[in-house]
Amino acid sequence: MDVTQVEVEALVIQGPKLSTILSQVKKLEASVLVLSQRKPSPFCCFLRSRSSSEEEELVEECINRAECLTLAVRRRSKGVGGYLVSTRWQKNFWLLA
Repeated sequence: MDVTQVEVEALVIQGPKLSTILSQVKKLEASVLVLSQRKPSPFCCFLRSRSSSEEEELVEECINRAECLTLAVRRRSKGVGGYLVSTRWQKNFWLLA
């Protein structure tokens, strides 16, 4: 069996979120950017939580502006299983994994 080597790098950098992410993608010449996306809770939606909508906007901006393939991944509800994956071309694609 042929085993493919994948280089993964995790960084902790301070700065404005969007510009920092985009500049690091460019600097590191990343080929894929994977972002975790949390499902907004009904309580947060009721209160119109700013942080929840800001997080969604950040993920969308990264998807649209990053120079590499960007995936936003969110776990589906516990009873259903799988993941919802969003890219520049497909939103909320259900991946059963």
